[in-house]
Amino acid sequence: MNIYALEGHKVIMTEETAKNGYDYDKVELKKYLVQIDTIYTVERTEVGDCHTHVYLTEIPNVAFNSVNFEDVTEQPEDEDRLHPDWNYYNGGIL
Repeated sequence: MNIYALEGHKVIMTEETAKNGYDYDKVELKKYLVQIDTIYTVERTEVGDCHTHVYLTEIPNVAFNSVNFEDVTEQPEDEDRLHPDWNYYNGGIL
């Protein structure tokens, strides 16, 4: 998924993406997201050096690994710059 996804962006966990990530990520998926191919709404993402946390509107206050999701539709690249972490990881080039 796009790690710079903005609030309201739609993502989906597929059978394939559910296999990604660390063991802890898979435990969280099984605990909170029981259905494959369900569309979720991004509340926010927190981009990190090694991985990105994604928070979903439907499951408040739980961080998931972005590798466990795919974008339902693509966010326009110019909108990525609106994400609060974009400048830090992209040298502040506008």
